Amino acid sequence: MEFVEFVEMENIKPFKIVKREYQMNIFESIKNRNSLVVLPTGLGKTIIAVMMIAYKIKYGKVMFLAPTKPLCEQHYATIKELTTIDGVFLITGEKMRKEKRKSIYNMAKVIVATPQTIENDLDIIDFSQFSLVIFDEVHRCVGNYSYVSIAKKCLENNVQTIGLTASPGSDYSRLKEVIEHLGIENIEIRTEDDPDVKPYIPERRLRWIVIEMPPQIKSIEADINAMIMDFLVEMNKYVKVPLSIKRITKKMLISLQERLQKKLEKEKGAIYNAISIATALIKIYHLKEMLTSQGIESAKNYVKKLELDTSKAGKKIRNHPKYKLIRSKILNAKDENPKLEMTKKILLEHFKEREGARAIVFAEYRETIEAIVKELNKIDGIKATKFIGQAKGSGNGMSQDEQKMVIKLFKSGFYNVLVSTSIGEEGIDIPATSLVIFYEPVPSAIRHIQRRGRTARGGTPGEVYILIMKGSRDEAYYWSSKRKEKKMLMQIKRLREAINKMMEEKQKEKGERKIIVDSKGQAKLDSWL
Repeated sequence: MEFVEFVEMENIKPFKIVKREYQMNIFESIKNRNSLVVLPTGLGKTIIAVMMIAYKIKYGKVMFLAPTKPLCEQHYATIKELTTIDGVFLITGEKMRKEKRKSIYNMAKVIVATPQTIENDLDIIDFSQFSLVIFDEVHRCVGNYSYVSIAKKCLENNVQTIGLTASPGSDYSRLKEVIEHLGIENIEIRTEDDPDVKPYIPERRLRWIVIEMPPQIKSIEADINAMIMDFLVEMNKYVKVPLSIKRITKKMLISLQERLQKKLEKEKGAIYNAISIATALIKIYHLKEMLTSQGIESAKNYVKKLELDTSKAGKKIRNHPKYKLIRSKILNAKDENPKLEMTKKILLEHFKEREGARAIVFAEYRETIEAIVKELNKIDGIKATKFIGQAKGSGNGMSQDEQKMVIKLFKSGFYNVLVSTSIGEEGIDIPATSLVIFYEPVPSAIRHIQRRGRTARGGTPGEVYILIMKGSRDEAYYWSSKRKEKKMLMQIKRLREAINKMMEEKQKEKGERKIIVDSKGQAKLDSWL
């Protein structure tokens, strides 16, 4: 029988936290310094945060921030379960008067809250009483996000900051911004290949499946490309754009549309037409994506929306001579969706091999999710349900209570397949799954890491499948996420080296000095020896 060693620490309940080498190493490194912790999903960032809370509480109050109410509720429950600390409060700003929140801030020892709530209450919170503020999903600490103003208060009051993330992204300037806002002087990063992490990682197989595009979809795509080229030629009358479908992306068109709209403030006339062409191009590119990446049914649904589009761009598309042929081909096409068939095949094989398995299918679009759930529930042994975000505009979404209920039913085994949008990627406490399917790749390194981290957790081996429709944007998205992940690790290494160099230079400037810990548990350089 394998010997299990538990963390023995003041304010931590006995036999509650299993000791893991990498968590202890990270804790020892960050306990007295402003630090960024980069740890893949499923490796226990929250456990490290709880250990930090237990350690720092003797020096003052502690605040644990997370971007969503469900995530805050999870952290609150974990702190209550694992620690002996009294005075732990959850504040999300809902149904609580400011005066009541003020009294809680004064009496609490640990506050778990959303950053928006704390930002609204900066005028009634005495940060000088705090020893530590933890920022979960810290890659958000850029621009005007609420984390930024809170971090400023921390630095002004000499409060230690800890940032947690599964992936801080590949943009160096944004990484640097996070570092500067939090006053980071130490970076702890682990990957699943690090020697102190590897013993705790169950086997995870990652496979990408390239699916041949059906001939009828290729034929319609060629017609759409011809239509796109006509609009690109027309756009060149107003602004120069590449006359190459491969070089133009939907993201570039959205950026062009934004620039033209800003230009509209100074110029009128022809700019209106240029904007409507840009908008038409965005819609046509979206139709092409739906067709090639999502399948015929998704393309049919989008064509029906275009038929009802009363905008100038919508009319421009419908008046184009090639549109009627494209519309006819799509609406009369035989419904075939090789991705959906592959998804069904993977799930069937997986559940056949593993009794009581759980799986997540990630998909970009809500309409696609509805279609997947409908098809999967026709299969014996599969009980699928959707998991989507809250309603946007007039759209149908799920309330937070509905989301909680779905997760509860998924945990209990009532459902065994969760078909989720990006909401299932970050933070939410979804139980360990043995299978994750990317219905399409995502171009973001952060999202790629978070998705695959939903399997092979808690000692359970896992499989990850990424479905790629050959010749579609799927291929570009897959390689983009791979490049960005590699770039991200290089950027973090570069930042870590820069911070270490900066700290060494500071020490050299001041001469040989020793490290002391101040009244808040922060590591500081003492005066001359």
